[in-house]
Amino acid sequence: MAYCKYCGKLIPEGGSCDCPAAKGEAGISETAENIQNTNEDTAESLKSEAAEAVQEVKEVASDTINDIKSEVSEAAQKVDAVAGEAAEKLSGKAKKSKGLVYIVAGIIAALFIFLIIAMCSSGGATSAVKRYIKSSYEKRGAKTMYSLTLPKRVVKELKEDDDYDEMVDSYNDMIEDMIDDLDGKETLPKYDKITRKNQMKKSELKMAEQYFERICDKYDAEEGGMRVTKGYEVKVKSRYKSKSGEMEHRTDIICVVKLRGDGWKIITHPLSELSYYSN
Repeated sequence: MAYCKYCGKLIPEGGSCDCPAAKGEAGISETAENIQNTNEDTAESLKSEAAEAVQEVKEVASDTINDIKSEVSEAAQKVDAVAGEAAEKLSGKAKKSKGLVYIVAGIIAALFIFLIIAMCSSGGATSAVKRYIKSSYEKRGAKTMYSLTLPKRVVKELKEDDDYDEMVDSYNDMIEDMIDDLDGKETLPKYDKITRKNQMKKSELKMAEQYFERICDKYDAEEGGMRVTKGYEVKVKSRYKSKSGEMEHRTDIICVVKLRGDGWKIITHPLSELSYYSN
């Protein structure tokens, strides 16, 4: 048997006192426990989101580093070619001038730095895939989505014909209608991760070039000169919530390729369908 420390009333074994002070203490303990549980849940959620963010950064960083490694050599060759050309154009007398040599060397160094900065700022294949999935389901994502799927010359042609804004508005309106039609806790897909990434062969890169040539032809843009230097077929997983709030997943197989002069572009088809565009 015990006595209440607040009112002194006898408390049955295993029971509790019903005086206001004892009830208040019990309420405070319960609230503290609920707060602790909530904090633990929040911490777990933040930990999970942080781990996911770190993984995404690793994927993008790794992808970009690989791009830079493979292209620094190409950039160096270009700079070397410019240097050789500049040296050949210098007269015999000018070649002996240290001042001119230093000027040429400075120009070459500046050109090399510019090329490296341009490559670093362009992002990588993973970044392009993520931006594509995100923009495809955003209210105002059409411009980004089209910039990732259409060559620059096609976008330029559409703008000159005053068709671009109409295309952008039409796509954005479609997404807004989809958002308005969401029911309950339902959400549109959101990028999760790339679960498979296979490098494309030379023959497949050629098919990708022909794919973009077909797009140029469709929109009456300048044809020819399409050069795809590298590419991957990727399996992308996205996540979304159903009406009941349950987390669901969907999978898409697309291609992401590097189009010379344009950067990374998305082909919204798997490799198996690219043969359709072969000449």
